[in-house]
Amino acid sequence: MRRDRIFHVVAATWLAALASCDTTPPPPADAAGTISFPLVTETGGHRYRLRNAALSISGPQFLQLFSTDDPAETALSAPLATGNYFAILFSWSLEQDDGTGAFRPVPATLVSGPVASFTVFNGATTTIGYRFQTDGVVVTVGAGQLRVTIAVDEIAPVCMPFADDDGCGAGAWCPPTGLTSMPRACLAAGGVALGDPCVGPIDCVAYAACIDAGAGPVCTALCPSSALGSPCATGGTCQLAAADDHGICTP
Repeated sequence: MRRDRIFHVVAATWLAALASCDTTPPPPADAAGTISFPLVTETGGHRYRLRNAALSISGPQFLQLFSTDDPAETALSAPLATGNYFAILFSWSLEQDDGTGAFRPVPATLVSGPVASFTVFNGATTTIGYRFQTDGVVVTVGAGQLRVTIAVDEIAPVCMPFADDDGCGAGAWCPPTGLTSMPRACLAAGGVALGDPCVGPIDCVAYAACIDAGAGPVCTALCPSSALGSPCATGGTCQLAAADDHGICTP
């Protein structure tokens, strides 16, 4: 969070310095368009939205757009004078509709730079683009009227948790994202057996985690969420964990 604040201050200072050096005459008072920043898109049968979006715009006008917690909000919009601008996307998160209308966060990375330049003409539309990559998804978010469009291309995930062939090979495993809060990636298995005391989350053998159920942290077997309520092969019953994409095997 501190790094985000520092970046925001430095970027705002840089853009202010650029604006102070601009000798372009100001546009007529009535020369204006509208910026529209769509927050949702659909692709491959999936619905995505940007959450916690914050867009800083600098040029003939300085403007900041922020999304709200309103689930019905699908776009941000505001009037904007014509001219040359810079935009910085300095805060965002990506969410996916889980099929019930509820949006859940998905891990994502901003692949393109956060700064984009664009020009607004009177009565015309200009589009800027931001590109994100998420686990299994590449998302392009596109701003004179200023209009931002969104497109998504889906790619295969790196590995598949709990699959017979999880894609990781011997000595490694594919932790569910609900456990790591990171994109899927193969992780080297630890050496601590199930039921033995552990110190950290990477100590345990494959498909186990260091969990304290009240008697101290021990390596506890994980199970797929599709097996909730069923017996575990390692013993116990598959019970819901802190995240809904996996469970833990409890006595």
